[in-house]
Amino acid sequence: MPNDLFQAPRGLVVRQLNYQPSRGAGVARQVGIDHTAGNYFMFIDADDELSDVFALRDMLAPTREHDHDLIIARYTKQQYRRDGFNYALSAKYDWKAAYGKLYHREYIKRIGLTWHPDLRIFEDTYFVGLACELAQDRFYLDKPVYVWLWNPKSTVRKNGHEFDHQLHTWAESNRYILEILRQQKPSVWPRDFYEYMADLFYREKQHPAVDPDAFIAEHTKLLVENRSLWTDEGQEQVRKLIIRDSEPGGRRVGWSTAGMEKYLSVQIKLLRHAFDEAQNHA
Repeated sequence: MPNDLFQAPRGLVVRQLNYQPSRGAGVARQVGIDHTAGNYFMFIDADDELSDVFALRDMLAPTREHDHDLIIARYTKQQYRRDGFNYALSAKYDWKAAYGKLYHREYIKRIGLTWHPDLRIFEDTYFVGLACELAQDRFYLDKPVYVWLWNPKSTVRKNGHEFDHQLHTWAESNRYILEILRQQKPSVWPRDFYEYMADLFYREKQHPAVDPDAFIAEHTKLLVENRSLWTDEGQEQVRKLIIRDSEPGGRRVGWSTAGMEKYLSVQIKLLRHAFDEAQNHA
């Protein structure tokens, strides 16, 4: 490849650190951050690939003009259907996937964000969601730089997508997120709490918890920590979000809202039970 088109990195040092047993992707990524020193860092999973040889050049180009907190590019999702593979482009403003993003080291250090060691799944929800939410300077690169390759044994696809049924970890991840938002960006804390509650209404229908007791325990912790938001007005906001999501343009178009009032009453019972338990142990 001509050097005037793409200058290869010089003095590149590759280090491989192995942990036995594995401690999860989040811990591995944090170790990677801790063992590098560049101004920016990004992540690539072992079973994925960059879109082309110009991906890094395109990702770094905006940093030549300004030290953005975060560069958010698009990525291509490889999907497998009965008739073979097809490819879909991610949303332009994706805030969930760790890949296709360039993180400014000083920004991440300034907000004190690390990959949470307790999260072996939904770790992206926590780290990436907070990195995007708390950034004051996001640059959106409207082109794909990464390919999320189809791997039936990947974390999110193995064992019949059992990942989706780990609602206890989903609640735990969101509890950690809301805790940080309550401290660092309280203006969006109520919004994210209500959106979690509305999303959970549908999520429980679509992906019943594989461990109901663990889910109830984690979800109750989340409710207790955010109980000041569970007012009459707050419950009405959740109702509106649930209905909005089922209508045209929503995330759950055509889904039934049947059971919504029962769902809301269950939340009240969980809070009351937690209060009674606290009183009994006081």
